[in-house]
Amino acid sequence: MVDMIPIDTTVKTFDSRDQSALLAAELIGKARQEVCFFGPIIDPVLLDNDTVISSLSEFARRSQRTKIRILAHDTQRNVIDSHRLLPLAQRLTSHIQIHTTHPKHQDQRSLFLVIDRQSYLYCPHAERYLGRADLQPNAFARELQQQFEELWSQSRPDVNTRRLNI
Repeated sequence: MVDMIPIDTTVKTFDSRDQSALLAAELIGKARQEVCFFGPIIDPVLLDNDTVISSLSEFARRSQRTKIRILAHDTQRNVIDSHRLLPLAQRLTSHIQIHTTHPKHQDQRSLFLVIDRQSYLYCPHAERYLGRADLQPNAFARELQQQFEELWSQSRPDVNTRRLNI
C-alpha cells in the first residue's frame, strides 16, 4: 500500500468532508478518459452528491472510450443507503464497472480517486477526510493507478450492484 506522499507545491491538503468533496468534484469535472475510485465502500461523501453524479453521467456519455471503475471492499451499505451512483452504473454498464476487492486486500483502509492516470485525491484512512489531492500530472498519481490496477486485476464484479433483469 502506498503510504508516503511526496511534497509538491501543487498538492492541496484537506481536513474535512466538505473540502474533500469539493476537491473530488473538481477532479471528476476535469476527467477526460478515466475515473478510478478505491475504498472500503463507495464513498458517500465524495461520490454521492448531485454535482458528482451529474459530472460522472456527462463524462460517461461523452465518448465510447470513457471509463469509470469503482473498486470497494463491500457495497452492501451503499445498496441499503441507495447511493446515487448505483442506478447510474446500472444504466451505463458499458462505461461504469463496480468490483469488489479480493478478500486478501480487505485490510487496506485507504481511499483514493485517480483521474486520467494523472491527478489524485488520497486519504490514508478512509473514515477520516484528511489527506491530499493534486490536479496536476504527477508520479504519485501514477503509483496510485498502478496500485489500483493490481487490486482490480484480482477483484470480481460486484453482485450487490448489478441490475436484476426480471
